[in-house]
Amino acid sequence: MVEQFLPTISSLVALGELGADATDWEMPTSMAEETRLQYQAERAETEWQGAISSLGHLLRQTLPPPKPPPSRSRKLMRSRKRSPQPPAGLLLSGPFPILDAPDLTMQLSNWVFIPPPLDQLAQSFSQLMPADDKPPVDASAARILPLIDGDPLAGERFCLLLTERFSVVLVLGRDADNDLRFQFSFTPMVINQVWQLLRSRIFVTTRKQLDFLDPLVETFAPTEPDYRIVSQFSRWMLSSLPAPRPQPVIERIVSSPPEEAPESHPPTKETYGLDTELLKAMAHEIRTPLTTIRTLTRSLIRRKDLVDKAKQRLHQIDNACTQQIDRFNLIFKAVELEAATQKGPRSLLTATALSEIIQSAIPQWEQAATRRNLSLEVKLPKMLPMVASDPALLQQVLTGLVELFTHSVAAKGQIQLHVMAAGDQLKLEFQAEVHPTCDQRRPTLKSLGKLLMFQPDTGGLSLNLQTTKALFTALGAKLTVRERPNHGVTWTVFLPIETANYPIV
Repeated sequence: MVEQFLPTISSLVALGELGADATDWEMPTSMAEETRLQYQAERAETEWQGAISSLGHLLRQTLPPPKPPPSRSRKLMRSRKRSPQPPAGLLLSGPFPILDAPDLTMQLSNWVFIPPPLDQLAQSFSQLMPADDKPPVDASAARILPLIDGDPLAGERFCLLLTERFSVVLVLGRDADNDLRFQFSFTPMVINQVWQLLRSRIFVTTRKQLDFLDPLVETFAPTEPDYRIVSQFSRWMLSSLPAPRPQPVIERIVSSPPEEAPESHPPTKETYGLDTELLKAMAHEIRTPLTTIRTLTRSLIRRKDLVDKAKQRLHQIDNACTQQIDRFNLIFKAVELEAATQKGPRSLLTATALSEIIQSAIPQWEQAATRRNLSLEVKLPKMLPMVASDPALLQQVLTGLVELFTHSVAAKGQIQLHVMAAGDQLKLEFQAEVHPTCDQRRPTLKSLGKLLMFQPDTGGLSLNLQTTKALFTALGAKLTVRERPNHGVTWTVFLPIETANYPIV
């Protein structure tokens, strides 16, 4: 079998001099083996998610700003001579893309290794993909690299990033004891070994792509990293981890005499929170195929010989996948907050352009309102200061709030969003008004576990109000709800205005 002689990225990083686990932590010695494995797997998954988030923040701090587009006159003069802007780095990941921020992916040469279960789908798309041996360097969507049948890399989640300022490898895979483990390394020797491992796969499956990739690897050859970059990455990653979970109650019950077991603490419900664990698993399993479909769709969209109608349909597929991926990303984040014991902001807060977030999200918000037979009006000042928040998470949380708000308003009503200053904060006021001649009855909402609300009439599913409030708290913001007779309902979000200067590491 292939997996008997092919090394894995996890094994290379584990052997590296500076290859390291994300955090040093000890497992309670009294844990049963099954519980220990579950605890370790959850920890490794959380570390992986935190590392990906930290990587995005680090790229925003270190990548050079994109060059502004030329003026109209310069465009006319240089239209025939202008070439695509070269990439600021090389990103190889698998078995699915790890970055979903266009402002980052458009600056990188982005490639993804597709696992064998998706061979037939990938081959079908590859026949329709652009035939150029050298892909456009400014494409924001990931290019596809197939993995051969039986390749152990299909069982790992990994990322190799090369840039001018730093290079890093991240991997979530099995160690020598077959335990799930997250590791990372900034060491040039380890990074070069991982590249050679990945290059051997490309050499077997799509050798022509090396004509494009080899020069990029040479351009961004890894060097000893600046200790400040490594330190900043580690701090951001640690800040995204939940507080250590106490030793499970089930172990204390097992180790005590039966007559002393506390009946008021059912271990299966209080210890593990089955509904949140189920949501976490569902979020991962649903995001994975949607991400792959979107990657293949974006590769197909780049074809120049597609008719406009076909491209329009593909863009619809892309948008639908993105909306559902964002929805389940938000659910995944909510599950993490539910499991965490530490209160207060849990996301890294950076300077965020709120006006850009709202403007880009308005079409999706209007769709959500239209589905409920509602209208949406957004009033923004001409100038808005930056706020301190997490840009990607803020847009997802605001979209989740709009969806929940539409589920709470009677049909044929109007939703108004007003944005205004309130001291050292920005206030986002969501108001709902229903015409007196319309049905004033609000939709019926039912609780679905700890985190979700379900609307039986439409099948609408959204995070509940309490969970939404917790998400805003994680962003350093606050959500309040006020209901006045004959004046409808008002939901207000308070976001702190950005006043600090964030240094570039």
